[in-house]
Amino acid sequence: MGSVDCAIVTGAGRGIGQGVALELALAGARVLAVSRTNTCQETERKIKAGGGEAEALQIDLADPRRVEQAILSWLREHPSKKIAVVLAAGVVGPKGPLLEADLADWLNCYAVNVVGNLAVVKGALPTMLNSRFGRIVGFAGGGSAYAYPLFPAYSAAKTAMVRAIENLHEDLAGKGDFAAVCLAPGAVETDMLQSIRQAGAEVRTTVAMSEPVAFVRDFVSADRCSFSGCFVHVRDCWPKYLGTDEGLPSKTLWKLRRIEETRQ
Repeated sequence: MGSVDCAIVTGAGRGIGQGVALELALAGARVLAVSRTNTCQETERKIKAGGGEAEALQIDLADPRRVEQAILSWLREHPSKKIAVVLAAGVVGPKGPLLEADLADWLNCYAVNVVGNLAVVKGALPTMLNSRFGRIVGFAGGGSAYAYPLFPAYSAAKTAMVRAIENLHEDLAGKGDFAAVCLAPGAVETDMLQSIRQAGAEVRTTVAMSEPVAFVRDFVSADRCSFSGCFVHVRDCWPKYLGTDEGLPSKTLWKLRRIEETRQ
């Protein structure tokens, strides 16, 4: 791979996370496949069978201190200079109105989708800052772009991830060759999408797995990116702003912002 020698992928046991892990390994990155269940071991096996380098890390992202230490320890044992962190792990959380919810379920959803994924980033940051290089990809979606009351905890957590990525972009500005993005991957046929459909959710944009996988591959390997810190849909016109000198036409493009109507 042109720029990345190591990829840490959460949710790597299945779905988009597994697809990304396999693709980045094929491109030459050593992959740490992270998942809560032992499905990450199958991803490791597939990568090694194809001649790539991989290791599985089975860990619950709901335990952020343990996650951070595990990533720190792994990177000490596997020195890397150009790291990509891909945060594909997520749970849909409780269904239905707040009045009917157990807020402990909300807490677990936030712990996994936001804090646990960020613990992976935090564990990788010392190495990334030391080498002055990093690529970070978070995932959000429709629940971050519009109201999503069927799965409100998921919607709130994914919206938080959009802002967390924007903040990371600002944190890392001037500290090296860094880029961070939050991707809306579209509705990919995964186990999660199946459970969302069964709950009666509207699915707006269905895409092939290859689309978000290709986005991540191209993003982490690009030497320039004009949309770092943004919330980008996989079908947006992002290729014109990746690996080129063309800047975004507006500072508010692909951001979470109020649209204000001023008094006349």
